[in-house]
Amino acid sequence: MAEIVESDESGRIVIPKSIRKELGIGRKTKFIITKRKEGQILLQKIDFEEMARRLEEELEGVKVEEIAASVRKEINAKIAREHPELLTG
Repeated sequence: MAEIVESDESGRIVIPKSIRKELGIGRKTKFIITKRKEGQILLQKIDFEEMARRLEEELEGVKVEEIAASVRKEINAKIAREHPELLTG
């Protein structure tokens, strides 16, 4: 599906209603915009629900809490080395 749209004085464009409805685009929907080859841009909707679903599938059986604890430990050690003045007590 292709439609011609025009940018306003601020460079904004309006995504046609039919496309917004089909793709489930609403107020505050987030996008990634990428400059492609000369004269082209790619506008990609960020679907957080889909991302969360895929993460759950990919991480099934993985002990995420242990990984998070390990990362926290590494970050705290780095802070202690590089910025000991930030540590309390």
